[in-house]
Amino acid sequence: SIRGRAVSRFEAATLLGIGFGIVAAGPIFDTVGRVGFIVNGAIYVLSFAIYRWGVAELHHAPESAEPEAHEQRPQRLDLGRYRHILGSPRVWLLAPTWIALNAVLGSWTTQSVFQLVREPPARFENQLLMQGISPTSVSIAFVAVGSVFVAGLWYWGNRFKRMARTTIIAIGLVGALVMLAAALILNHSAGWPAPIQLALVAVAGVGLFVMAGATPAAVGLLADITESYPADRGAIMGLYSVFLGIGQILGALISGVAGELAGIDGLLITSSGLIVIALLPLGRLRRSEHLVGDREATAARP
Repeated sequence: SIRGRAVSRFEAATLLGIGFGIVAAGPIFDTVGRVGFIVNGAIYVLSFAIYRWGVAELHHAPESAEPEAHEQRPQRLDLGRYRHILGSPRVWLLAPTWIALNAVLGSWTTQSVFQLVREPPARFENQLLMQGISPTSVSIAFVAVGSVFVAGLWYWGNRFKRMARTTIIAIGLVGALVMLAAALILNHSAGWPAPIQLALVAVAGVGLFVMAGATPAAVGLLADITESYPADRGAIMGLYSVFLGIGQILGALISGVAGELAGIDGLLITSSGLIVIALLPLGRLRRSEHLVGDREATAARP
């Protein structure tokens, strides 16, 4: 239960940071133009200062059944350990789901604003969400989306003690598909009665709330996997930070092409495909959730 609350707060902080950047980018660029990139650099300097001087690193040995794990932790870069980690099937179990989830986030944090605010080409005039929406309206919408998502993070983060991680991930991914389907219908609802459009917005909001559980559950499952590698937890978490970056880069590249070809429809269809890819490994992941329990049981034996 503590791990669930911790990873949900971690995800909330990450996504709030990304969301705040999206909301603030327009006003900053309107106010100071290209100097805004220097402002962005200053934010990185602030982040570095917090990391360097604001975080205390703990060096005490962990209370575990394997006290030697602390002694085995490398004090310098060891590429051999990374090769060993990369050769483990367990480490790769979560990778496809993790990369696909972050590709979805990457596609919407890079392309969505551009698609929403630009004047649409003639071939996209039938898409309701591509009618040159004002930047202020887009910012308000992102605040609303972020609020729903953070509420979902809080709710699902408190369900870790009662529900399997893969169950939460599966429910979240199904919620994502519901949200994307509702958004796709809404995007072609020009001229429909307002109550029907509002109902579609509500369905998309519920789907978003449910989807919010998938990312902290994936982080929690990753933390569970590292229990089998007590001396290499930092290396594995770092490796998945690389996978996070790969997912966001892939999402940005794929969504750029999809947005150019099909506008908002392209983003929605591409995201649905990525969600399906994220669903595919869940059966194998579910069969592997017992590995942590087996290790703990083995460690507890006299």
